Amino acid sequence: MSFQCLIASFYNRYKELIRFNRNIIVSAIITAISDIFVVTLASTFHPNNYLLVSLLSLFADFAIYNFIFIVLFFKGNRDRYIDKNGNRNTQMIKSDSLRLLTALGLSEIAYPSTKFVSTYAMFSYNKIEPSQISLITTVIAWILYLVTANIMIKKAKFFG
Repeated sequence: MSFQCLIASFYNRYKELIRFNRNIIVSAIITAISDIFVVTLASTFHPNNYLLVSLLSLFADFAIYNFIFIVLFFKGNRDRYIDKNGNRNTQMIKSDSLRLLTALGLSEIAYPSTKFVSTYAMFSYNKIEPSQISLITTVIAWILYLVTANIMIKKAKFFG
């Protein structure tokens, strides 16, 4: 079997999981870039209030990421929610939304906890630029989120 056949076989087997992770990564990148602006702006207006800057960063991350991920997920899986008559299967959308929220619930707890604690700690103990703190803490939190999300999606058998 050729190397290209192995890659094609792997892709076909894990296509949904690959697209799921692509959506997470794209959402994470957009969120990380946005967070640089949020943290820089917040720390400019509140230079000594690390708690407020950490909370603003956390809320912005949560809102931006979830909005982008939901749009990408349902847009990328729209064919999954059309029945054989060409109608939208709202029952399946509701069911999958609930399963997705349940599977990602632990990740949604791990991310903000990690992001908040690491942002607060870096502002308290390090003297680096707010934009660097934002990038470092976002990467740390996203790695934990990605690992947790994949474990939970696999355990929930979301993609079969």
